[in-house]
Amino acid sequence: MTPFTEVAKNWGDFKAPWVRNGGAFDGNESRSIEGLLRDNGSNAYRDTEPGYGRVANISRAIFERRGRRYYEHRMSEAASLIYRGFRGSKRDLLNLQEAMSISDFPNLFGDVIDRAVLANYLETPYTWNLVAHQAEVSDFRPVRRFRVDGGTGLLAAIQTSSDPNPGQLLPIEQGGQYPEDYLTDAQYTYRLAKYGKRMPFFWETFVNDDLNALKDTPARFGRGARRTEEFFVTQLYAGNLTFFSNANKNRVNAANAGGAFTKNDPALNITALQQAIVVLMNQVDTTGQPISVEAMTLVVPPALKTVAMNILNTDYVWMGDQGGTNGGANTFPLQQMHAMNWAKNIVRLAVNYYLPIVDTVQGTTGWYLFSNPENGRPALEFGKLRGHNTPELFMKLPNSVAIGEGTMGPGPGVIPGTSNMSPLEGDFDTDSVHYKIRDVFGGTQIDPIMAVFSAGTTP
Repeated sequence: MTPFTEVAKNWGDFKAPWVRNGGAFDGNESRSIEGLLRDNGSNAYRDTEPGYGRVANISRAIFERRGRRYYEHRMSEAASLIYRGFRGSKRDLLNLQEAMSISDFPNLFGDVIDRAVLANYLETPYTWNLVAHQAEVSDFRPVRRFRVDGGTGLLAAIQTSSDPNPGQLLPIEQGGQYPEDYLTDAQYTYRLAKYGKRMPFFWETFVNDDLNALKDTPARFGRGARRTEEFFVTQLYAGNLTFFSNANKNRVNAANAGGAFTKNDPALNITALQQAIVVLMNQVDTTGQPISVEAMTLVVPPALKTVAMNILNTDYVWMGDQGGTNGGANTFPLQQMHAMNWAKNIVRLAVNYYLPIVDTVQGTTGWYLFSNPENGRPALEFGKLRGHNTPELFMKLPNSVAIGEGTMGPGPGVIPGTSNMSPLEGDFDTDSVHYKIRDVFGGTQIDPIMAVFSAGTTP
């Protein structure tokens, strides 16, 4: 234990208005407690202070010694607290500092007559499984996806416009050599990453939680995990003008659609949706051969939800173009076509509420059309760790043993002393209760020709 004299040095000199061994007292001088404590008591306090007798000075000395014992006792308590506090691990100190106590919820635990906890907001649906292929990954090493193209083209060249019969296949002449073909490859790579967080509470907080407002923490973590996955996949494509470009021919514009379509980045309507479908179906593979797209997903931000629902839920479409004839601007169509809405049979709707959050430029006007990720080559891949395909919730196991009711020491169980302990009792050092969630995933862009994008800036 630290000597009292050292405590006096650290905490300031405590003055006493008397002197020893005959020193004169003039009202300004004083002796410190540290100096007085060096005396052994013999002739320590002489009758040198004016107005006081020897007995009075001895009484003051006794009082001062009691003060010494008082300060030593208080310093001992402080040292004991410091010793206990810093003897544990650094994690224990962090848990003690970070755990949420009753004072962190002044509104929840206030003394009122009628209280109720509001329900959580309704969770927005996630859409990433409609646009990305889900894959299982074995570990955290780099994931590689390889594509091999070639060999699937026509077996002969096609005559050019300068040949006698342009557009016709060129057969191999007798004795001619077969033309060579070749394969090309490419790879895509990504890594899985671990995401998560924890939330600590003090045991007293749960005792006072008579409204059960805190016991749904695991469910809150689950909602956060689903939102994190949706946000991650949205970042892979939202507003990505490298993935969606004229070089990849997956922007909705007149050049990629051809025919009677004249708008570039059209706003969402029935004609613009037809234009996007044509752009998607105009895509060809690396050998120049057409690909089949039979099912699609229309991804829109919340601002376009009603427009998209009106387009896909209507039964019939009255059209003055795309089969009908238009008489020009501000003119009634010369011939109007009344057609069944075939788009609702091949296009499903996905409202992505994170589009305006991720894409701050075109997040409220842009819209996307994806091919079904489970048919053929997907536009995006979202990987999950094998055996950990869903977010995992944990609760810290208590590291204490209850003693009572005639029993003492650890009870039976795989981990001694914990078989009958509730995790809500908290850990041994601080009575803190800890929740944790872990989610492992990753992803990347795969094939840009399986999705198209319109910024929606042209009315």
